Amino acid sequence: METEALGGAVQVRRARTDGQVEHHALRPFYYADLDTDGGSETRFLVPFGSDSDSVHMRVWQMLPLARWERRPGEEGGEVRTFFSLPGLYWSRRPDGRVIRAWFPFSGVMEDFLSYDRIEFTLFPLWLRTVRDNDQTKHILWPIISWTRPKKPDLPSARGSKVLPFYSSLEKEGSYDRWTLLWPILHWQENDLRLGPELSEERWMVFPLLGRSQRGERDDWVLLWPFFGWGSDPRTGYSAFDAPWPLVRWLDAPTEGIVRRRVWPFWSYFKDPTLESTWAPFPLVNWRTETYDDSTIEALDALPFWQSSTRRDGAGGERTWRKLWPLWQDARREPWEHEWSFPALNPLWRTPEVDEMYAWMWELWYHRRDHDIVEERSWLGLWRREKDEVEDRRNLSVLWARRSFDEQGVRVAETSLLFGLLRWREAPEGLEWLTPAMPGPGWPMERGRRSE
Repeated sequence: METEALGGAVQVRRARTDGQVEHHALRPFYYADLDTDGGSETRFLVPFGSDSDSVHMRVWQMLPLARWERRPGEEGGEVRTFFSLPGLYWSRRPDGRVIRAWFPFSGVMEDFLSYDRIEFTLFPLWLRTVRDNDQTKHILWPIISWTRPKKPDLPSARGSKVLPFYSSLEKEGSYDRWTLLWPILHWQENDLRLGPELSEERWMVFPLLGRSQRGERDDWVLLWPFFGWGSDPRTGYSAFDAPWPLVRWLDAPTEGIVRRRVWPFWSYFKDPTLESTWAPFPLVNWRTETYDDSTIEALDALPFWQSSTRRDGAGGERTWRKLWPLWQDARREPWEHEWSFPALNPLWRTPEVDEMYAWMWELWYHRRDHDIVEERSWLGLWRREKDEVEDRRNLSVLWARRSFDEQGVRVAETSLLFGLLRWREAPEGLEWLTPAMPGPGWPMERGRRSE
Protein backbone atom coordinates (compact mmCIF):
# COMPACT_ATOMS: atom_id res chain seq x y z
CA MET A 1 0.00 0.00 0.00
CA GLU A 2 1.39 3.40 -0.99
CA THR A 3 0.48 6.86 0.31
CA GLU A 4 1.53 9.89 -1.73
CA ALA A 5 1.23 13.65 -1.25
CA LEU A 6 2.47 16.92 -2.77
CA GLY A 7 2.50 15.53 -6.31
CA GLY A 8 4.77 12.61 -5.39
CA ALA A 9 7.26 14.49 -3.22
CA VAL A 10 6.04 12.64 -0.10
CA GLN A 11 5.82 8.84 -0.23
CA VAL A 12 5.12 6.14 2.35
CA ARG A 13 4.88 2.49 1.31
CA ARG A 14 3.78 -0.55 3.32
CA ALA A 15 3.26 -4.18 2.30
CA ARG A 16 -0.15 -4.05 4.01
CA THR A 17 -2.24 -1.46 5.84
CA ASP A 18 -1.06 -2.35 9.35
CA GLY A 19 2.39 -3.48 8.28
CA GLN A 20 5.84 -2.00 8.77
CA VAL A 21 6.87 0.96 6.62
CA GLU A 22 9.08 -0.37 3.81
CA HIS A 23 9.80 2.91 2.04
CA HIS A 24 9.45 6.58 2.88
CA ALA A 25 10.60 9.66 0.98
CA LEU A 26 10.62 13.42 0.87
CA ARG A 27 11.83 13.97 -2.67
CA PRO A 28 14.06 15.39 -4.05
CA PHE A 29 15.83 15.49 -0.67
CA TYR A 30 15.86 11.85 0.47
CA TYR A 31 14.28 8.41 0.24
CA ALA A 32 14.80 5.33 2.42
CA ASP A 33 14.15 1.60 1.96
CA LEU A 34 13.79 -0.43 5.16
CA ASP A 35 14.01 -4.20 5.64
CA THR A 36 12.53 -6.47 8.29
CA ASP A 37 15.93 -7.05 9.96
CA GLY A 38 16.21 -3.41 10.99
CA GLY A 39 18.57 -2.41 8.18
CA SER A 40 18.01 0.43 5.76
CA GLU A 41 19.34 2.00 2.56
CA THR A 42 18.92 5.78 2.42
CA ARG A 43 19.80 8.13 -0.42
CA PHE A 44 19.86 11.89 -0.05
CA LEU A 45 20.85 14.62 -2.46
CA VAL A 46 21.44 11.88 -5.07
CA PRO A 47 24.05 11.04 -6.33
CA PHE A 48 26.18 12.48 -3.52
CA GLY A 49 24.67 11.21 -0.27
CA SER A 50 23.96 7.69 1.00
CA ASP A 51 23.48 5.85 4.30
CA SER A 52 23.72 2.05 4.30
CA ASP A 53 22.86 0.55 7.69
CA SER A 54 22.87 -3.14 8.62
CA VAL A 55 23.28 -5.13 11.82
CA HIS A 56 27.07 -5.33 11.56
CA MET A 57 28.06 -2.37 9.39
CA ARG A 58 27.04 1.18 8.58
CA VAL A 59 28.43 3.59 6.00
CA TRP A 60 27.25 7.21 5.76
CA GLN A 61 28.76 9.48 3.14
CA MET A 62 28.26 12.83 1.51
CA LEU A 63 30.63 12.87 -1.45
CA PRO A 64 33.12 14.42 -1.64
CA LEU A 65 32.75 16.16 1.71
CA ALA A 66 32.54 13.48 4.41
CA ARG A 67 32.34 9.73 5.17
CA TRP A 68 31.54 7.84 8.40
CA GLU A 69 31.89 4.08 8.78
CA ARG A 70 31.16 1.47 11.45
CA ARG A 71 32.42 -2.05 10.82
CA PRO A 72 33.65 -5.14 12.70
CA GLY A 73 37.34 -5.28 13.57
CA GLU A 74 39.45 -8.05 12.08
CA GLU A 75 40.04 -9.57 15.54
CA GLY A 76 36.70 -8.67 17.11
CA GLY A 77 35.34 -5.44 18.47
CA GLU A 78 34.25 -2.54 16.30
CA VAL A 79 35.99 0.13 14.22
CA ARG A 80 34.43 3.56 13.78
CA THR A 81 36.01 6.00 11.32
CA PHE A 82 35.13 9.50 10.14
CA PHE A 83 36.93 11.76 7.70
CA SER A 84 35.94 14.92 5.89
CA LEU A 85 37.26 17.90 4.05
CA PRO A 86 39.44 19.82 4.83
CA GLY A 87 41.53 16.78 5.82
CA LEU A 88 39.86 15.84 9.13
CA TYR A 89 40.15 12.21 10.33
CA TRP A 90 38.91 10.46 13.49
CA SER A 91 38.79 6.75 14.37
CA ARG A 92 37.99 4.60 17.40
CA ARG A 93 39.81 1.27 17.28
CA PRO A 94 38.59 -2.09 18.69
CA ASP A 95 40.97 -1.79 21.66
CA GLY A 96 39.43 1.56 22.66
CA ARG A 97 42.17 3.80 21.25
CA VAL A 98 41.11 7.01 19.51
CA ILE A 99 43.33 8.33 16.73
CA ARG A 100 42.98 11.68 14.99
CA ALA A 101 44.49 13.64 12.14
CA TRP A 102 44.15 17.05 10.55
CA PHE A 103 45.87 16.99 7.19
CA PRO A 104 48.42 18.46 6.48
CA PHE A 105 49.22 19.62 10.03
CA SER A 106 49.57 16.49 12.17
CA GLY A 107 47.96 13.16 12.93
CA VAL A 108 47.77 9.38 12.82
CA MET A 109 45.60 7.22 10.53
CA GLU A 110 45.18 3.43 10.40
CA ASP A 111 43.89 1.11 7.64
CA PHE A 112 43.89 4.01 5.17
CA LEU A 113 44.94 4.13 1.50
CA SER A 114 46.28 0.54 1.67
CA TYR A 115 48.57 1.37 4.62
CA ASP A 116 48.29 -0.20 8.07
CA ARG A 117 49.35 3.08 9.71
CA ILE A 118 50.23 6.62 8.61
CA GLU A 119 51.82 9.29 10.82
CA PHE A 120 52.63 12.82 9.65
CA THR A 121 53.62 16.26 10.90
CA LEU A 122 53.43 19.32 8.66
CA PHE A 123 53.09 17.12 5.57
CA PRO A 124 55.17 16.83 3.37
CA LEU A 125 57.86 17.76 5.91
CA TRP A 126 57.58 14.49 7.89
CA LEU A 127 55.73 11.24 7.09
CA ARG A 128 55.94 7.67 8.40
CA THR A 129 54.05 4.77 6.77
CA VAL A 130 53.67 1.12 7.77
CA ARG A 131 52.46 -1.63 5.46
CA ASP A 132 52.83 -5.20 6.74
CA ASN A 133 56.38 -5.20 8.12
CA ASP A 134 57.64 -2.40 5.87
CA GLN A 135 58.27 0.87 7.73
CA THR A 136 59.15 3.94 5.66
CA LYS A 137 60.11 7.37 6.95
CA HIS A 138 59.94 10.41 4.66
CA ILE A 139 61.44 13.89 4.85
CA LEU A 140 60.03 16.35 2.34
CA TRP A 141 57.90 13.61 0.77
CA PRO A 142 58.54 12.23 -1.84
CA ILE A 143 62.13 13.49 -2.04
CA ILE A 144 63.92 11.74 0.85
CA SER A 145 62.95 8.43 2.47
CA TRP A 146 64.35 5.22 3.94
CA THR A 147 62.63 1.87 4.47
CA ARG A 148 63.47 -0.64 7.20
CA PRO A 149 61.68 -3.58 8.85
CA LYS A 150 59.33 -2.79 11.71
CA LYS A 151 60.33 -6.14 13.25
CA PRO A 152 63.92 -7.06 12.24
CA ASP A 153 63.31 -10.81 12.45
CA LEU A 154 60.51 -10.76 9.85
CA PRO A 155 60.78 -10.31 6.03
CA SER A 156 60.68 -6.69 4.93
CA ALA A 157 61.70 -4.29 2.19
CA ARG A 158 64.86 -2.22 2.63
CA GLY A 159 65.93 0.83 0.72
CA SER A 160 66.30 4.59 0.54
CA LYS A 161 65.98 7.46 -1.91
CA VAL A 162 67.13 11.03 -2.42
CA LEU A 163 65.31 12.24 -5.50
CA PRO A 164 66.19 12.97 -8.21
CA PHE A 165 69.68 11.55 -7.58
CA TYR A 166 68.92 7.92 -6.72
CA SER A 167 66.46 5.45 -5.18
CA SER A 168 66.76 1.79 -4.24
CA LEU A 169 64.27 -0.68 -2.77
CA GLU A 170 64.69 -4.42 -2.43
CA LYS A 171 62.87 -7.28 -0.75
CA GLU A 172 64.37 -10.73 -0.60
CA GLY A 173 62.56 -13.17 -2.89
CA SER A 174 60.32 -10.42 -4.26
CA TYR A 175 61.97 -7.45 -6.02
CA ASP A 176 65.05 -5.24 -6.45
CA ARG A 177 64.45 -1.73 -7.89
CA TRP A 178 66.80 1.20 -8.63
CA THR A 179 66.60 4.65 -10.23
CA LEU A 180 69.32 7.18 -11.07
CA LEU A 181 68.60 10.78 -11.98
CA TRP A 182 64.88 10.05 -11.61
CA PRO A 183 62.85 9.80 -13.79
CA ILE A 184 65.52 9.13 -16.44
CA LEU A 185 67.21 5.82 -15.51
CA HIS A 186 65.22 2.86 -14.13
CA TRP A 187 66.15 -0.77 -13.47
CA GLN A 188 64.03 -3.47 -11.81
CA GLU A 189 63.90 -7.18 -11.05
CA ASN A 190 60.46 -8.41 -9.99
CA ASP A 191 58.94 -11.73 -8.83
CA LEU A 192 62.35 -13.05 -7.82
CA ARG A 193 60.79 -15.97 -5.94
CA LEU A 194 59.77 -17.45 -9.32
CA GLY A 195 63.38 -18.04 -10.38
CA PRO A 196 65.35 -16.89 -13.45
CA GLU A 197 62.88 -18.37 -15.98
CA LEU A 198 59.78 -16.57 -14.70
CA SER A 199 61.05 -13.48 -12.88
CA GLU A 200 60.92 -10.14 -14.68
CA GLU A 201 63.79 -7.81 -15.54
CA ARG A 202 63.07 -4.33 -16.88
CA TRP A 203 64.98 -1.12 -17.58
CA MET A 204 64.19 2.27 -19.11
CA VAL A 205 65.95 5.41 -20.26
CA PHE A 206 62.93 7.65 -19.86
CA PRO A 207 61.22 8.54 -22.16
CA LEU A 208 63.41 7.29 -25.00
CA LEU A 209 63.62 3.53 -24.69
CA GLY A 210 62.64 0.73 -22.30
CA ARG A 211 62.62 -3.05 -22.18
CA SER A 212 60.93 -5.76 -20.08
CA GLN A 213 61.89 -9.47 -20.17
CA ARG A 214 60.22 -12.43 -18.47
CA GLY A 215 61.33 -15.85 -19.71
CA GLU A 216 60.89 -15.78 -23.49
CA ARG A 217 58.55 -12.79 -23.37
CA ASP A 218 60.20 -9.59 -24.57
CA ASP A 219 58.51 -6.14 -24.54
CA TRP A 220 59.94 -2.82 -25.79
CA VAL A 221 58.72 0.77 -25.53
CA LEU A 222 59.95 3.69 -27.62
CA LEU A 223 59.13 7.30 -26.77
CA TRP A 224 56.96 6.17 -23.84
CA PRO A 225 54.03 5.69 -23.90
CA PHE A 226 53.42 6.12 -27.62
CA PHE A 227 55.19 3.21 -29.36
CA GLY A 228 55.61 -0.33 -28.10
CA TRP A 229 55.87 -3.94 -29.24
CA GLY A 230 56.33 -7.32 -27.63
CA SER A 231 56.16 -11.07 -28.19
CA ASP A 232 56.45 -14.45 -26.48
CA PRO A 233 56.93 -17.39 -28.90
CA ARG A 234 56.22 -19.89 -26.12
CA THR A 235 52.67 -18.63 -25.41
CA GLY A 236 51.85 -16.88 -28.71
CA TYR A 237 51.64 -13.46 -26.99
CA SER A 238 52.14 -10.44 -29.21
CA ALA A 239 51.45 -6.71 -28.78
CA PHE A 240 51.90 -3.57 -30.87
CA ASP A 241 51.15 0.12 -30.12
CA ALA A 242 51.67 2.77 -32.79
CA PRO A 243 50.84 5.22 -31.35
CA TRP A 244 49.24 4.45 -28.00
CA PRO A 245 46.36 4.88 -27.17
CA LEU A 246 45.01 5.29 -30.73
CA VAL A 247 46.31 2.07 -32.31
CA ARG A 248 46.81 -1.15 -30.37
CA TRP A 249 47.02 -4.85 -31.37
CA LEU A 250 47.32 -7.47 -28.63
CA ASP A 251 46.97 -11.26 -28.45
CA ALA A 252 47.41 -13.23 -25.21
CA PRO A 253 46.15 -16.75 -26.03
CA THR A 254 46.95 -18.29 -22.63
CA GLU A 255 44.72 -15.68 -20.96
CA GLY A 256 42.09 -15.71 -23.70
CA ILE A 257 42.59 -11.99 -24.41
CA VAL A 258 42.33 -10.30 -27.81
CA ARG A 259 42.43 -6.53 -28.32
CA ARG A 260 42.20 -4.55 -31.57
CA ARG A 261 41.97 -0.79 -31.57
CA VAL A 262 42.03 1.98 -34.16
CA TRP A 263 40.51 4.87 -32.25
CA PRO A 264 38.14 6.60 -32.82
CA PHE A 265 36.94 4.45 -35.73
CA TRP A 266 36.81 0.96 -34.24
CA SER A 267 37.94 -1.21 -31.32
CA TYR A 268 37.44 -4.82 -30.26
CA PHE A 269 38.17 -6.59 -26.96
CA LYS A 270 37.62 -10.18 -25.86
CA ASP A 271 38.48 -12.10 -22.71
CA PRO A 272 36.83 -15.12 -21.01
CA THR A 273 34.00 -12.96 -19.57
CA LEU A 274 33.58 -10.06 -22.03
CA GLU A 275 33.40 -9.50 -25.80
CA SER A 276 33.01 -5.84 -26.74
CA THR A 277 33.07 -3.82 -29.98
CA TRP A 278 33.04 -0.04 -30.44
CA ALA A 279 32.37 1.56 -33.84
CA PRO A 280 33.01 4.42 -33.56
CA PHE A 281 34.49 4.90 -30.09
CA PRO A 282 32.99 6.07 -27.70
CA LEU A 283 29.55 6.31 -29.32
CA VAL A 284 28.35 2.85 -30.43
CA ASN A 285 29.09 -0.31 -28.43
CA TRP A 286 27.75 -3.85 -28.50
CA ARG A 287 28.98 -6.41 -26.02
CA THR A 288 28.36 -9.82 -24.44
CA GLU A 289 29.16 -10.42 -20.78
CA THR A 290 29.42 -14.03 -19.57
CA TYR A 291 28.96 -15.04 -15.93
CA ASP A 292 28.67 -18.41 -14.18
CA ASP A 293 24.88 -18.24 -14.06
CA SER A 294 23.90 -15.81 -16.81
CA THR A 295 24.85 -13.84 -19.92
CA ILE A 296 24.19 -10.20 -20.79
CA GLU A 297 23.92 -8.83 -24.32
CA ALA A 298 23.93 -5.05 -24.63
CA LEU A 299 23.85 -2.36 -27.32
CA ASP A 300 24.52 1.34 -26.72
CA ALA A 301 24.35 4.15 -29.28
CA LEU A 302 25.18 7.07 -27.04
CA PRO A 303 23.59 9.26 -25.97
CA PHE A 304 20.25 8.18 -27.48
CA TRP A 305 19.94 4.39 -27.21
CA GLN A 306 20.88 1.99 -24.39
CA SER A 307 19.72 -1.61 -24.03
CA SER A 308 20.64 -4.86 -22.29
CA THR A 309 19.20 -8.38 -22.10
CA ARG A 310 20.14 -10.75 -19.30
CA ARG A 311 19.46 -14.50 -19.67
CA ASP A 312 20.05 -16.96 -16.84
CA GLY A 313 20.61 -20.69 -16.91
CA ALA A 314 17.02 -21.44 -15.88
CA GLY A 315 15.63 -19.74 -18.99
CA GLY A 316 14.72 -16.44 -17.32
CA GLU A 317 15.15 -13.23 -19.27
CA ARG A 318 15.34 -9.57 -18.24
CA THR A 319 15.55 -6.65 -20.64
CA TRP A 320 16.08 -2.94 -20.19
CA ARG A 321 15.92 -0.29 -22.92
CA LYS A 322 16.11 3.48 -23.05
CA LEU A 323 15.51 5.84 -25.97
CA TRP A 324 16.77 9.06 -24.44
CA PRO A 325 15.13 11.48 -23.78
CA LEU A 326 11.78 9.95 -24.78
CA TRP A 327 11.17 6.59 -23.13
CA GLN A 328 12.55 3.71 -21.07
CA ASP A 329 11.30 0.17 -20.62
CA ALA A 330 12.13 -2.82 -18.38
CA ARG A 331 10.89 -6.42 -18.58
CA ARG A 332 12.00 -8.68 -15.75
CA GLU A 333 9.89 -11.66 -16.79
CA PRO A 334 7.04 -12.03 -19.34
CA TRP A 335 4.57 -11.10 -16.61
CA GLU A 336 6.49 -8.09 -15.19
CA HIS A 337 6.88 -4.96 -17.28
CA GLU A 338 7.31 -1.24 -16.63
CA TRP A 339 7.84 1.77 -18.86
CA SER A 340 7.90 5.54 -18.53
CA PHE A 341 7.77 8.64 -20.71
CA PRO A 342 9.81 10.80 -21.04
CA ALA A 343 13.17 9.49 -19.77
CA LEU A 344 15.27 12.61 -19.23
CA ASN A 345 18.03 10.97 -17.16
CA PRO A 346 20.95 10.72 -19.65
CA LEU A 347 22.97 8.25 -17.54
CA TRP A 348 23.27 4.50 -17.87
CA ARG A 349 20.77 2.61 -15.73
CA THR A 350 20.75 4.48 -12.40
CA PRO A 351 17.57 3.57 -10.49
CA GLU A 352 18.54 5.77 -7.53
CA VAL A 353 18.53 8.84 -9.79
CA ASP A 354 15.16 7.89 -11.31
CA GLU A 355 13.66 7.17 -7.89
CA MET A 356 14.67 10.59 -6.60
CA TYR A 357 13.96 12.84 -9.57
CA ALA A 358 11.93 11.14 -12.34
CA TRP A 359 8.56 11.93 -10.69
CA MET A 360 9.15 15.59 -11.58
CA TRP A 361 9.39 14.98 -15.34
CA GLU A 362 7.61 11.69 -16.09
CA LEU A 363 4.33 12.41 -17.86
CA TRP A 364 3.37 8.73 -17.72
CA TYR A 365 4.53 5.69 -15.77
CA HIS A 366 3.10 2.17 -16.16
CA ARG A 367 3.97 -1.04 -14.34
CA ARG A 368 2.42 -4.51 -14.57
CA ASP A 369 3.31 -7.49 -12.36
CA HIS A 370 0.99 -10.45 -12.97
CA ASP A 371 -2.49 -9.02 -12.16
CA ILE A 372 -1.13 -5.89 -10.46
CA VAL A 373 -1.21 -2.71 -12.54
CA GLU A 374 0.13 0.70 -11.49
CA GLU A 375 -0.29 3.85 -13.59
CA ARG A 376 0.73 7.38 -12.79
CA SER A 377 0.69 10.64 -14.72
CA TRP A 378 2.74 13.76 -14.06
CA LEU A 379 2.69 14.72 -10.36
CA GLY A 380 0.19 11.95 -9.71
CA LEU A 381 -2.73 13.87 -11.19
CA TRP A 382 -3.93 10.53 -12.58
CA ARG A 383 -3.33 7.31 -10.66
CA ARG A 384 -4.47 3.76 -11.10
CA GLU A 385 -3.86 0.80 -8.81
CA LYS A 386 -5.30 -2.54 -9.86
CA ASP A 387 -5.00 -6.12 -8.64
CA GLU A 388 -7.03 -9.28 -9.20
CA VAL A 389 -9.73 -8.09 -6.77
CA GLU A 390 -9.91 -4.30 -6.87
CA ASP A 391 -9.31 -1.52 -9.41
CA ARG A 392 -8.86 2.07 -8.15
CA ARG A 393 -8.62 5.09 -10.47
CA ASN A 394 -8.18 8.68 -9.43
CA LEU A 395 -8.07 11.98 -11.35
CA SER A 396 -6.66 14.32 -8.72
CA VAL A 397 -9.49 15.05 -6.25
CA LEU A 398 -12.08 15.72 -8.94
CA TRP A 399 -13.05 12.16 -9.85
CA ALA A 400 -12.28 8.75 -8.38
CA ARG A 401 -13.70 5.31 -8.94
CA ARG A 402 -13.06 1.91 -7.46
CA SER A 403 -14.52 -1.42 -8.55
CA PHE A 404 -14.12 -4.60 -6.55
CA ASP A 405 -15.56 -8.03 -5.88
CA GLU A 406 -17.87 -8.33 -2.90
CA GLN A 407 -19.01 -11.86 -2.20
CA GLY A 408 -18.57 -12.75 -5.84
CA VAL A 409 -20.43 -9.67 -7.12
CA ARG A 410 -18.77 -6.77 -8.90
CA VAL A 411 -19.41 -3.44 -7.14
CA ALA A 412 -18.35 0.07 -8.20
CA GLU A 413 -18.08 3.25 -6.11
CA THR A 414 -17.61 6.76 -7.53
CA SER A 415 -16.53 10.04 -5.89
CA LEU A 416 -16.79 13.53 -7.43
CA LEU A 417 -15.70 17.02 -6.39
CA PHE A 418 -13.47 16.33 -3.39
CA GLY A 419 -15.78 13.57 -2.15
CA LEU A 420 -18.84 15.81 -2.03
CA LEU A 421 -20.83 13.45 -4.28
CA ARG A 422 -20.38 9.74 -3.72
CA TRP A 423 -22.46 6.73 -4.83
CA ARG A 424 -22.29 2.97 -5.04
CA GLU A 425 -23.41 0.80 -7.96
CA ALA A 426 -24.31 -2.84 -7.42
CA PRO A 427 -26.68 -5.36 -9.05
CA GLU A 428 -29.39 -4.39 -6.57
CA GLY A 429 -29.22 -0.75 -7.70
CA LEU A 430 -27.65 2.65 -6.96
CA GLU A 431 -26.95 3.80 -3.41
CA TRP A 432 -25.85 7.29 -2.40
CA LEU A 433 -22.93 7.43 0.05
CA THR A 434 -22.13 9.93 2.78
CA PRO A 435 -19.82 12.79 1.62
CA ALA A 436 -16.18 12.29 2.63
CA MET A 437 -14.23 15.53 2.30
CA PRO A 438 -11.63 15.92 0.83
CA GLY A 439 -12.38 12.58 -0.83
CA PRO A 440 -12.58 10.05 -2.20
CA GLY A 441 -13.28 8.29 1.11
CA TRP A 442 -12.09 4.81 0.16
CA PRO A 443 -10.92 2.46 2.94
CA MET A 444 -7.15 2.18 3.38
CA GLU A 445 -7.26 -1.59 3.01
CA ARG A 446 -7.99 -2.92 -0.44
CA GLY A 447 -10.58 -5.57 -1.19
CA ARG A 448 -9.80 -9.25 -0.68
CA ARG A 449 -10.54 -12.31 -2.75
CA SER A 450 -13.80 -14.00 -1.78
CA GLU A 451 -13.30 -17.52 -0.45
